[in-house]
Amino acid sequence: MTMRFKALAVSAALPLLALNGCVGQPVVDATRAPAQTGGRFLLGGLELLKPTDDYGFTGELSASEQALREQGKAFDRTVWQATLLGAVAGTAIGAVVGGDAEDMVGGAIAGASLGALAGLYVANKQKQFAAQEDQLEAMTNDVRSANRNTQALIDQLQKVIAEDQRRLAAVQARFQRGQATAAELQQERGRIWSNRTVVEKATTGAKDQYRLFERAQQQVVKARPAARTQTLTSEISAYRQTLETLDRVAANMAKA
Repeated sequence: MTMRFKALAVSAALPLLALNGCVGQPVVDATRAPAQTGGRFLLGGLELLKPTDDYGFTGELSASEQALREQGKAFDRTVWQATLLGAVAGTAIGAVVGGDAEDMVGGAIAGASLGALAGLYVANKQKQFAAQEDQLEAMTNDVRSANRNTQALIDQLQKVIAEDQRRLAAVQARFQRGQATAAELQQERGRIWSNRTVVEKATTGAKDQYRLFERAQQQVVKARPAARTQTLTSEISAYRQTLETLDRVAANMAKA
């Protein structure tokens, strides 16, 4: 029985070994992650191991890629929550929403927690500014800042996409002439997917910010129907349009 089990285990492992030792000419499809990079295997579309953010890329990042990563840090959840919620997050969140304050701040902003964080955001502005007009102006400025950061991310992303396209085309041409190895081609694909992961994370953070602003505006209107929120509403709408542009530009990474 034991020998039979071992034989089955070896048999099941053979496809993975075959993938690892494959030396045939690869069919490059940049719309899918590399079949084996960063500890990740894809077998028939099934992900067998968790990928790493760099997808096995071990080379040096270009100046544009480094700048993209720096720009993406503005959308890290920990960073922008600290910026938007300020000290109130550490002192008032337990009283506002109850439960474990640390878990709430550290958790994903989705569903009910999004409304709670939007409430904290509004409360922080009320703490900072006595006049409602100043509170709304501060919120509007926050939306404008997030919108500018998103546009800067788009600008940097377009540079990286152009670089990715040029490098991949050059490596593919060299590979076809027998001047580049399959490993070099795999590295370039890993590089593209590493850049794509940076953008996906930043996009998630940017959309979370948008939803927080949107929910905060709704809470202000509900609490004070007479509040003059037209400018804030307009800026939130402009932010949504920028996010839609980001989605369109990011979609081109799959075509690199």
